[in-house]
Amino acid sequence: MVLSRVRLSVAEARDLAEGALEGIGYHGDAARIIADHVIDAALCGYEYSGLAKILNIPESEHFQLPRRPMQVLRETEVSVAFDGGNNVGMLALFHAAQATIKKATAHGVALVSVTDAWMSGRSAYYVEMIAKDGLVAIHTVASSHLVAPPGGMRPTMGTNP
Repeated sequence: MVLSRVRLSVAEARDLAEGALEGIGYHGDAARIIADHVIDAALCGYEYSGLAKILNIPESEHFQLPRRPMQVLRETEVSVAFDGGNNVGMLALFHAAQATIKKATAHGVALVSVTDAWMSGRSAYYVEMIAKDGLVAIHTVASSHLVAPPGGMRPTMGTNP
């Protein structure tokens, strides 16, 4: 069997991505934000985080649980902690990056966190988003304990660097 590569314009990819996302319950701005993320990943050479990543969303155990609107858990002038509402991370972290830009622009520094979000996609996307506004960003992630460390016998680490 010979596999052939499908080539799409960015506009075609966006239409395909947004249509697929609407088919699994993401509409309007949410579909656009996620589509922009996976298209950017593909354009950066990360095909596994490109359009095909949309297929992983409904396969996730988190997808089967109800989503809620993101909400602020705690906030100060320079920080905000969000409950991601069990939303896909590509959507939750986009909003967190926007909050980071707003606070850091106003106060010179910001610390933003998100809990209860999953599958954040290409981490550099958020750092680049913040850097485009002339800011410096450090982005970290956490994940479930899936693997044992070298020499270990039980999972204590995630697979996300």
